[in-house]
Amino acid sequence: MLRVIVVGMGPIGINSARAVLANRDMVLTGLVDLDPNKVGKTIDQIEGKGAAAGPKVVGSLAEAAKAGADVAILTTTSFFQRIAPTLRECMKLKLHVVSSCEEMSWPAFRSADLAKQIDAEAKAANVALLGTGVNPGFVMDFLPVVLSSMVNQVTSVKATRRVDASTRRQPLQAKVGATMTKEHFEGLAREGKIGHMGIGESVAMVAHGLGRTAKPEDVKITLQPVMAEREMPSLLGAIKPGQVCGMHNIAKWSGEGLSIDLDLIMAVGWKEPHDTIELGGPVPLKLTIPGSTPGDSATVASLVNLSRVMPRTTPGLKTMLDIPVGGAQGRAK
Repeated sequence: MLRVIVVGMGPIGINSARAVLANRDMVLTGLVDLDPNKVGKTIDQIEGKGAAAGPKVVGSLAEAAKAGADVAILTTTSFFQRIAPTLRECMKLKLHVVSSCEEMSWPAFRSADLAKQIDAEAKAANVALLGTGVNPGFVMDFLPVVLSSMVNQVTSVKATRRVDASTRRQPLQAKVGATMTKEHFEGLAREGKIGHMGIGESVAMVAHGLGRTAKPEDVKITLQPVMAEREMPSLLGAIKPGQVCGMHNIAKWSGEGLSIDLDLIMAVGWKEPHDTIELGGPVPLKLTIPGSTPGDSATVASLVNLSRVMPRTTPGLKTMLDIPVGGAQGRAK
């Protein structure tokens, strides 16, 4: 049985804990959160569903690990520098890590020196650390690289993702700017305080997977609001015409005979959501996922499925290009 601790009791953390509880090859041994309103409660109590059995939230990893654990699922932050202290605590406790931290999907992109340090420390601790998720971690980076294995040469990669954010959790709707004014959105965008995280990391992963190196200064990233044309509901309240209903994020890079173009829209009420990967070259390929990959459930699935992979992965700070494929091996209890 794989013993798992989940750190961070937001929607993704809670659903990851529930997924662990539902799998008969896993046991949930600990829950961690710093919120005093959650400490001492089970996940059912946090969600107001009564006092069901299961571990209660504690305020530290060390306390949670007393019950024994092999892997920690971290769902606490999007930023690699902020998660580094938690990674180091996990390493001291000899815990493998799977995290939804977007910058951790390709940590060397923004924090090369820190990534080297963490990698060395993980090897010394004999544990593996991984940042993953649906995007970054799969749709616009890992999937294009996997698809490219079916051709001999690629000259262009275009990944287009269109997401109806009305199907997503409230924090995601807030992150894409739902209900904001255009001016408010643009101000936060200039400060780097809104929008999707990890699109630059996705470019770097695709480039590396195709034998190139995309440096941060060479990746061109733009972020614009998507404006509502009609009134529509959201988990943050009604979105009125002329208010922001989502965001449009583009990242481009080219070099060494290859161009990469990632185009992401996440907006409440977006019609015809889909994911499309297009590879240009002597033998072009195109793959479309109608409806788009369901972000919230897929993020949880990636964290849980890849938890099984970490104990058999070589030690170090890993990316999706380094590890065995984590298929859906779970079976319900």
